[in-house]
Amino acid sequence: MGGIASDAAVLVGPGTADDAGVYRLGDEAIVATADFITPMCDDPHRFGRVAAANALSDVYAMGGSALFALNLCCFPEDAAPAGTMEAILAGGMEKLREAGAALLGGHSVRDAELKYGLAVVGRAAPDRLLTNAGARAGEDLVLTKPLGTGALINGFRGGEVDEIGLEPALAGMERLNDAAGRLALEHGANGATDVTGYGLAGHGLEIARASEVSLHIHVDTLPVYPGFDDVHAAGVATRGERENAAAAGGAVEFGDAVSDRGRQLLFDPQTSGGLLIAVAANRSEALLSALRHEDYVAARIGTVETGEPAIVVD
Repeated sequence: MGGIASDAAVLVGPGTADDAGVYRLGDEAIVATADFITPMCDDPHRFGRVAAANALSDVYAMGGSALFALNLCCFPEDAAPAGTMEAILAGGMEKLREAGAALLGGHSVRDAELKYGLAVVGRAAPDRLLTNAGARAGEDLVLTKPLGTGALINGFRGGEVDEIGLEPALAGMERLNDAAGRLALEHGANGATDVTGYGLAGHGLEIARASEVSLHIHVDTLPVYPGFDDVHAAGVATRGERENAAAAGGAVEFGDAVSDRGRQLLFDPQTSGGLLIAVAANRSEALLSALRHEDYVAARIGTVETGEPAIVVD
């Protein structure tokens, strides 16, 4: 493994916990990733769409575009109704077409727990990548999608949220991050990640550590999906939230005024979340305007500062 990681053609490897690996091939960079998830709703077609968007997001978070993908299928032998698997794959194919990517095949295994996702290969410009190590002190932090999917999905599974209540988050999870990655590059950003299972705090810490900076987040600026406040008030939480909080340890510092709601938002595990982008302060407003023109629910949520790698929340 050491020989592979030290290959001069490897532009981004596992050392910085980036969303995808990047390999230089001539004048282009090849971006490669894989991701699969369990269902977040009862509609297999929608699940396929979200799972594909979630996997494709890793390429966009690196500043790339998708070329092709392989299906990753863990399907139960008998538990799923007839037509379920076909509907999942059809939903995934829809998102690949939207991304302009080809499906080359895939692999399936029998598994007691249904899972679906993609291995995705894309391309990017070697000198215009978005990476965890690209954030610089003095930049603004922009988030391109609301938070709260982990609690809302758990609320749906537990009966506290119905299909109507889940719909805004489901529609957001289906949304590709392709335009967000493109606009980040157009506005001069070099640092970005997508916010998924480790939550905003966990993925933010990956940026802080790789870039050797501190992130300052203002909790009252965080965009939130409708219904999150209701499930929070009902006490809905996730195992992922607890694990994310434990993993962060003392690297996330909360001000005295930050409520339990704010803490949950920082650690709530996201599915197909938005991009967290570090962009020059004098260009963040233009980036926000462009993102909102593309119908992203985007917000400026904080700043990049000098200091030991950490996240400070007030």
